[in-house]
Amino acid sequence: MEDIFNIRISVYNGLHDNVGTVATIRQFLNSTKHIDEVMRLRQTTDPGERQRIKSSLPAATLSGRFCPSRSASNLIEHSGLVCVDIDGKDNPGQGIMEMKTRLSRCRNIAYMALSVSGGGLYCIVPITCPAHHGDHVRALQRDFSKIGITIDKACKDVTRLRVLSYDPEPYENQAAEPYSATYREPRRAFVPYRGADDTMRRVEDLVKTCELQHIDITDGYDNWFNIGAALASLGEPGREFYHRLSALNAGYKTAECDRKFDNLLKTCGRIGIGTLFHVAQGHGVIIGRKSL
Repeated sequence: MEDIFNIRISVYNGLHDNVGTVATIRQFLNSTKHIDEVMRLRQTTDPGERQRIKSSLPAATLSGRFCPSRSASNLIEHSGLVCVDIDGKDNPGQGIMEMKTRLSRCRNIAYMALSVSGGGLYCIVPITCPAHHGDHVRALQRDFSKIGITIDKACKDVTRLRVLSYDPEPYENQAAEPYSATYREPRRAFVPYRGADDTMRRVEDLVKTCELQHIDITDGYDNWFNIGAALASLGEPGREFYHRLSALNAGYKTAECDRKFDNLLKTCGRIGIGTLFHVAQGHGVIIGRKSL
């Protein structure tokens, strides 16, 4: 089994560095060069001084390597790990050591230690599908909340920096089980159409044809927008059709589709359902023997 602590990541010379160098996770986590600064940060009550020290400490992107600079588009290799923050102020009434003890029973946590401030924890978790980094973090938020622990929402960012910290007794489990759960946003209940209108039948036939033949007519923002506007002319019953057509695109996201349709219901009264048939015709969608 590969030692996940030997995976290479990007390490930066402070929070303002955006280029970085390469090191292993173990080299970063086990560094003792800055213990004095970390302890000084934990002891001072001056917010300005705390931020100054924190900004000057080394930091790393534990989820991967970036080149030439730290941005999501410059991800060279994902480490297969996510790092989640558990801030004490987000979990009132729970002691840090108490949470650390509880979480040490979690089979998915490979490493856990005090945050640089000493007022929270961070956990490193191996995941099964790095391409779904954000969805894994959302699922972890959901699962941790079930045991009364709140995770920082910003951890979904693959470029998020972990500031070097110090914990005399970190938790480590090299045999941690990769976390496989991903979060899928719940789809809202659709309003069914119960009439016998011929237009609705034609729309249903069009959507079914696209689904059966795996034809994405929403490719490109303009098509997606115009199709949504056309379906919005049907009112709320058009929402389900919009989701079904949008789901044929690899970039489909439930919540984003809902937000767009909500907006189109309010703003696009000038675009009629004929636009849907026009876009479909441009994609060669055939209903029976006739092109729409």
